[in-house]
Amino acid sequence: MSDGRDYDCQSCGACCVHPGSTNGAAYIFLQGDEPARLKRLGLPVIQVKGDSYLGARPCAGGRLVCIAFRGRVGGECGCSIYADRPSICRQFEVGDPLCREARERAGLPV
Repeated sequence: MSDGRDYDCQSCGACCVHPGSTNGAAYIFLQGDEPARLKRLGLPVIQVKGDSYLGARPCAGGRLVCIAFRGRVGGECGCSIYADRPSICRQFEVGDPLCREARERAGLPV
């Protein structure tokens, strides 16, 4: 198991992989002013049972990723709205338990 020091977010993208909730229609839970802010950026905001989510899209391998994800999971990648990313995305830190869980779910080395 790694301590995260050798992880590189720009060659990972695991935290952007859809974990399978909300039947594939949406991914990132949004709160507060985030739905309105992300709609202004032209991104799809999905309503599911009264909650707001940032949309997801298909990528290689039949997976779904956050609509703001650019590149390839496990390859060169990044977030197209990094400076404006939702608060839940800001909770991920390189090598922390959330990061390692996402890497494992995405099939990347932990």
